[in-house]
Amino acid sequence: MTTVLVVLAAVFGSLIGSFLNVVIHRLPRDEPLGLLRRTRSKCPNCDETIRWHDNVPVLSYLVLGGRCRACRWRIPLRYPLIEVVTAALFALCALRAQELAWHPRWLGFGVAAAFGAVCLAASAIDFQHKILPDRLTLRVGPVICLIGAIFVPGFHGTAVFGAELAGMKPGLASLAVGLAGGVVGAGIIYAIRWAGSLLMRREAMGLGDVKFMGMCGLLLGPGAVILAIGVAMVGGAVLGVLIWIVTRNREIPFGPFLALGALSVLLYGAQIDTFVFETYPGWVTGTTGY
Repeated sequence: MTTVLVVLAAVFGSLIGSFLNVVIHRLPRDEPLGLLRRTRSKCPNCDETIRWHDNVPVLSYLVLGGRCRACRWRIPLRYPLIEVVTAALFALCALRAQELAWHPRWLGFGVAAAFGAVCLAASAIDFQHKILPDRLTLRVGPVICLIGAIFVPGFHGTAVFGAELAGMKPGLASLAVGLAGGVVGAGIIYAIRWAGSLLMRREAMGLGDVKFMGMCGLLLGPGAVILAIGVAMVGGAVLGVLIWIVTRNREIPFGPFLALGALSVLLYGAQIDTFVFETYPGWVTGTTGY
């Protein structure tokens, strides 16, 4: 049964990935997304309306050879890549929803998958345009995270740094933990931004990163959001160097790494926590003898 659910989640994720491509293209250009009124997808090059059978996730790209049927414009690889990554992310969320204490599981999956979709869209936009849109970080994202914070306490528990919030109903306590996580996440990134700007005498990072991590903190809680920032900084240091070697681009946005840290901790927080505070220190002690 789990296999069937994971496969269905992957198929659904590919469809959501197709919509995310619309979001990634239109949101930075302030174009309508077509949620309230139907707007057909069009080729960005020739403005020709894309037929439904040319809009099937991944498959249409392969059938068309990666080119627009009308003008033969080469479709960016980003389109099928986003669809594949979203499908994989939804499948992983479905799998982890069966393994973790996300109750009710269907809502846990829905919140995790929707949060992942927001992170993916924000990362792609930040990587291409160097912005994290407020419509994602201050509108859509916080609503998703607050739903998770209130109705799925299993995401972050009902304790702040190990201290249980006594005398509060589970939903209210979980909301309080989420709000604390939002303050901690935004506060740490703002402090890093302030210190970096002071040292470099120019803006080290945008306020979009502050808003984004505040959003993530709502779902992760204070302890996990700190771990997510740590993962983001390590990932940014390693992958940032590799990206610089390949592209020679020094202006690498931090948003995608924050998203990577948040999703990693959301799905595998316990394993990361064990590695950071138990496995790695034990390995260092055993290697150095100290």
